[in-house]
Amino acid sequence: MVELKNVTKEFKVGKNLVTAVNDVSLTINRGEIFAIIGYSGAGKSTLVRLINGLEETTSGNLIVDGFEVSGKRESQLREARTNIGMIFQQFNLMNSRTVAANVEFPLKVAGWDKAKRKARVAEMLQFVGLADKAKNYPDQLSGGQKQRVGIARALATSPTLLLADESTSALDPETTQEVLELLKRVNNELGITIVVITHEMDVVSSIADRVAVMEKGRVVELGNVYDVFSAPQTATAQRFVATTVKTSPTGEEANDLKQRHKGYLINVEITEGNDRLGQVLSRLNERRVRFNIVQGGLETLQGKTYGTLTLELIGDIINIDAVVAELQTVTRVQVVR
Repeated sequence: MVELKNVTKEFKVGKNLVTAVNDVSLTINRGEIFAIIGYSGAGKSTLVRLINGLEETTSGNLIVDGFEVSGKRESQLREARTNIGMIFQQFNLMNSRTVAANVEFPLKVAGWDKAKRKARVAEMLQFVGLADKAKNYPDQLSGGQKQRVGIARALATSPTLLLADESTSALDPETTQEVLELLKRVNNELGITIVVITHEMDVVSSIADRVAVMEKGRVVELGNVYDVFSAPQTATAQRFVATTVKTSPTGEEANDLKQRHKGYLINVEITEGNDRLGQVLSRLNERRVRFNIVQGGLETLQGKTYGTLTLELIGDIINIDAVVAELQTVTRVQVVR
């Protein structure tokens, strides 16, 4: 659906050349929800502007639904963009037009006749749950309702690809979940491929199938969302994951645990289907070692569990060392003390 091959984008800032996207190669499959996550300045928003042709690649190839975006004239890009919907953080609605007129606008630009425009607007407003708001103006709507209008407008021309650039960043948590549920409906019921640009890991865990982690213009980690969450390989991904699930204690927190628990403390990584870990823990009595769970956090993602538990092991140090060695053969273990 979307294929990037060694895509680079450079900007001239004063006398300096800034590389916003640096040799990125990735494939976004038809029908999936693909998240691109990164901190401010990572290059994720530039990447999405390259995909819809609002920025031109400096080098590399960028193909959307079989159409080579890079190197095309504006007239050619306008036609291609009819297959790409876009929703924004600040909604980008026209305050002087009604909700219906906002949704109708791209259809006018695309040359649809009036009767078809009216029917399509009614269909889209019904889909996003705002049929009763057609005659309202944007300033009469809540933030969540404005974003629903934005989604209806983006879907009006029946795109095959929807780009959501920080589309929930301006919303409260409850409204964010409502918008994410709507995007899942768009994907499931309409079969539209969705690319979500975000800096919020909760958004990724709620909606995405796969995720690319960006840092300084590069994709530093790429994979199934569960794999990246349960076993992040890079420091950037680890920082993001730490915002969603309780991870290994460090610093003062680790010192406090050592003061309150006199046994041997370890952090054990928990992943779905690790039967060997359960078997090792179930045999601790045979090694004359007891354990207590003193801290931890588990999350369920894509129907599977992951997280970290801090265990206090109590017993003879020789037996404990043997237990830790065996645990290290079946999962990742970090010794706290």
